[in-house]
Amino acid sequence: MIPSPSTPSVRELIAEYAAIEDRVRVLEARVIGGCAPPVNPELMRLAQRERQILALLRRHPSTV
Repeated sequence: MIPSPSTPSVRELIAEYAAIEDRVRVLEARVIGGCAPPVNPELMRLAQRERQILALLRRHPSTV
C-alpha cells in the first residue's frame, strides 16, 4: 500500500513525537492555584497528540 501525499511519513511522525517528548520533559505536571483541574492542560493536549501519533504509526502502510 502506498501512502497518500497527505499521510505523514514515519520519519515525520517520529520527529513530531520526539519534539512532544522534549516539550513534556520541561513542563510542570501540575498547575498551582485556580479552580482548574490540577493537571497542566498543555500536558494533557500533548499526551492526546502522542496517542494520535502512535495510532498513526500503527496504521502506517510502511509498518503494516
